[in-house]
Amino acid sequence: MFAVGAVDAYFSDAYASLVAKTLQAKETEPAVIIPDRLMNLKIPAVAVLTQAQGGWRWRMAARALIEDENVLSLTKIQQLFNQFFRKNHKLLNTDTIEPWVLHRDSKMRFFGISKTAYGALTPQQKGTEKKKALVHFDEHFEPIFQRRHDCIHNCDRPKAALQPITATATEKAVYDLEFLVSRCHEMFNSEYPIYLQNIGFNAVTRNRVTQ
Repeated sequence: MFAVGAVDAYFSDAYASLVAKTLQAKETEPAVIIPDRLMNLKIPAVAVLTQAQGGWRWRMAARALIEDENVLSLTKIQQLFNQFFRKNHKLLNTDTIEPWVLHRDSKMRFFGISKTAYGALTPQQKGTEKKKALVHFDEHFEPIFQRRHDCIHNCDRPKAALQPITATATEKAVYDLEFLVSRCHEMFNSEYPIYLQNIGFNAVTRNRVTQ
């Protein structure tokens, strides 16, 4: 429960951070046109009127936008973050999943195939396997997120019977969640500066908001 809750908190905070940094960059360079999805955000009045300066004000505003939601599905994570990725380099798709499959911390249970087996495939076979790996990855995490929901809302008794759990299963779930967050965090860090550059912000602004 704590691990899944921490994942939710991480993605909520990461989204608020990227939105806030973009708004701060826009405030620094007003002439730069940012995407409509961000330009049309409904910002709470308190964030606009507050005396807080720069990034902190926008961070307050962005956090308010998501504080009543949860980010406990891979689909939701993609919906929130893919706006900050290049068109052909989105989060969790066939263009970007291969490094995850081949990562040193990857496990066969994540993608339904081992690193060795995947590496031995032909390019055509890899194309097919990537699609299957994405489906498998989603299906792997869905019950982990659902288990947290069952614990909180049904006392871990979704069908009136207490669900079994072991220390080994718990350790694996925590490991898997760490893998998900770590890979996403790496991609956020690598993609966001490119996003700002592609919009048109200069190097000084990019460096300032990504520090």
